[in-house]
Amino acid sequence: MTLFTSKKSRMWFFTILIISFIASIIGAWITGKNNIGSAILSIIIISIPLLIEIFRGKDPIVYYGLDFNTLRSINLKLIFSWAVIIFSIVSIIDFFVFNLWHIISVNKEIAVGIVTLALARSKYFYLGIVVIFSGTLQEELWFRGIIQHKINNVRSLRFINPHFGIFLQSIMFGLIHFLPIFFGTHFQLSLKLWFFIYPFSIAIIIGYLNNRFKSLWPGWLIHYTNNLLSLILFAIISRIKF
Repeated sequence: MTLFTSKKSRMWFFTILIISFIASIIGAWITGKNNIGSAILSIIIISIPLLIEIFRGKDPIVYYGLDFNTLRSINLKLIFSWAVIIFSIVSIIDFFVFNLWHIISVNKEIAVGIVTLALARSKYFYLGIVVIFSGTLQEELWFRGIIQHKINNVRSLRFINPHFGIFLQSIMFGLIHFLPIFFGTHFQLSLKLWFFIYPFSIAIIIGYLNNRFKSLWPGWLIHYTNNLLSLILFAIISRIKF
C-alpha cells in the first residue's frame, strides 16, 4: 500500500523539506550562524510532525489538510482579507498605541527577531520570502498541527470540546513569543504583555479558521502573509533600499 495518496502529495512533501532546508541555510547565513547545524535543526523540527503521521501509516499532507485539493476548497479572498486586517490592526497598535518600534530600539534582536532584522537590513531582503516559508510552517505544524489538530483527532480524546485544542495552542503560541521578551528585556510589563496578547489573539483567529476548513492552509497563509508584510514594513521603516 502506498503511503502518499497521490504523486502530488508525495512531491509536495519533499518540496516542503527541501525548501525548509534551503531556508534554514539562508537564515543562518544572513545572521552569521552555523549554517549546517541550523539547517539540520530546522529540518528536524519541521519533519517531526510530518514523520509522526508517516509512522502511523498516514499521508501527512492529507492528514494536516495541506494538499492542493483542500486548498482549492478554501475561500482565499477571505483568508487574505483576514491576513491584511490582522496586520493592519497590529501595526496601528504598534505604532500609535505602544510606539513599539521606538521602544524596541534598545533590544531589536529579541523583540523583532534576529533573522527578520538581518533580512530587513540586508541587500538580500528578497530571500525573506523563502526564509519565512519555513519559519511559519514550522510553527503551524507544531501549534495548529500537533497541538490543535492532533488533540481534536486523537480517538481517546474525542470527548474533549474542539474549543479546548484551539485555546490550548493559543496559550502556548502566546507564551513562546512572550517568554523571551519577559525574561530578556527591561520593557514595562504592559508592553511585555502585548507580546503575549498579540500572538494569542492571532492564534485564536487562525485556530478557528483552520478548524472551519479542517486544514493548516488558512493559518499558514495568514501567518506567512502577516510575517512577510511585517518584514516589508520594517525594511521601509529602517529606510532600506531594496
